[in-house]
Amino acid sequence: MVTTPEASDQVSGPSVGLLITGILGAVLSFIGLIASIFETGIESIKAHEFIGKYASIAEGAAGVAFCFVGLLVAGFIIYASLKMKELTQWSLCIAASIIAMIPCISPCCIVALPIGIWCLVVLTKPEVKTAFH
Repeated sequence: MVTTPEASDQVSGPSVGLLITGILGAVLSFIGLIASIFETGIESIKAHEFIGKYASIAEGAAGVAFCFVGLLVAGFIIYASLKMKELTQWSLCIAASIIAMIPCISPCCIVALPIGIWCLVVLTKPEVKTAFH
């Protein structure tokens, strides 16, 4: 497993693209998390009905949970992009590329879909795969 400059150059662009996707996803998930928390608080103050109050709290809690999962996924994508740049953990990089392309998991599917495809194309090249250690 010798790291060649050619393999390092080939993964440079896709790893930066995956990093940008992860950062964008983290920012959007964080904004959604803050919005869900504030919306839950406001809805619980406004709701006067017993059932309506708890329904709005449950809805807000689901929004908070979804945004928290988005933050975890974004962190995983960022971590994998850094590992791709270092040419380590090939299977982790493949998994992150696939996860980035899933529309309901990755908040930036318009950006992440072409970048995930680009990552998969580069990562499956034999010379790049053998350069990973």
